[in-house]
Amino acid sequence: MFEIGSYVIYRAEGVCKISDIRNESFGAVGGESRYYILSPLNDEKSTVFVPTDNNALLGMMRPLMSAEEICRLVMELKNERMEWIPESRARNTKFKEVLSLGDRRELIVLVNTVHEHMEEAVKCGKKPTGTDENAIRRAIRLLYEEFAATTDLKTEEDIIPLLRGELCLHNK
Repeated sequence: MFEIGSYVIYRAEGVCKISDIRNESFGAVGGESRYYILSPLNDEKSTVFVPTDNNALLGMMRPLMSAEEICRLVMELKNERMEWIPESRARNTKFKEVLSLGDRRELIVLVNTVHEHMEEAVKCGKKPTGTDENAIRRAIRLLYEEFAATTDLKTEEDIIPLLRGELCLHNK
């Protein structure tokens, strides 16, 4: 169970502060239920309600990782790649699915995969697609937000060297 005042990652909302845990009733949906009230740090006007009895949604609410945990995860996934989908629309659909869930493991694999394909395209004299550029930019932003919350990670540009094992992180 999470406590009021702690920070978590929630789906693509990114880093959120648990501002309250309380009972709420949302009209005709049914009776009163208990909710975690999340305040996303990247959108101060937004509030997210996560039912405490919904295991699927609770599974998307994760504690922040330490620098050591991040480095271990990065090394574990360093050589993992997604199956490349040649058709741009189908690939975009897959990328949107990964991005909407905000799972750090899948985001790391997405960045590794897309970065590798973008480098290969450039070597062949081709320009990376907008689909690929947008997906990697959003995934990097999500990873940066999460990792920078607990470590000395300085900029979004540090994500690629981190994922390649070229950068060492330390806790704040």
